[in-house]
Amino acid sequence: MYLVSNRTRRRLSEVVVAIFVVYLAWIIQLALLSQFRFVDICANLPMAMTIVWGLTFGSRMEKATNDELRVSSLSAVFIRQLLSGSPSGLLIGAYFAALAASVMPVYPVCYPLIGWIAGYFSLRNFNQAAFLCIPLTVLLNFLAEMIMALQLNLVGRPDVFSHMMQISFPEAFLSGIIAPVLFIPMRGWFQYSLYLDR
Repeated sequence: MYLVSNRTRRRLSEVVVAIFVVYLAWIIQLALLSQFRFVDICANLPMAMTIVWGLTFGSRMEKATNDELRVSSLSAVFIRQLLSGSPSGLLIGAYFAALAASVMPVYPVCYPLIGWIAGYFSLRNFNQAAFLCIPLTVLLNFLAEMIMALQLNLVGRPDVFSHMMQISFPEAFLSGIIAPVLFIPMRGWFQYSLYLDR
């Protein structure tokens, strides 16, 4: 006799797999991708994975109907929009940020924030989603670099914004290149988990 249901065991196994994937991505970033540089810049696999995770899994909140939007106040619509980010993207981003805080002088708030924001652009129902994830990853990675530069500037690091322009564009471009490689298996994993929920 089991103490937990099959669905709970399946969710726990998905969490264990997600933790394993995060650690694997972190090790790949530190051991492999840091060796392959393009114009002295390497791809940011943890940020790309956080973005793609948010794009893939998105928000579980149901889309508001036109009637609900008509009768709701502007503040209610605004709050609903704020809450429709990706909780799993936020958690994966927070996990990567905790790992990155061990090698950085500050906790990189951009990881969970960008994971949440990526949920606004959920690509679950698009045919050409593997191609759409490229520009979204580039834009969100650039936004994350701006947030990180602002955070480092507030801490007192000199010349952050001048170096940001030299680093952020190539890094966002490299992360955009690896985004479809991450998106296709992650979307398959999402569709498989939906199939198991039936």
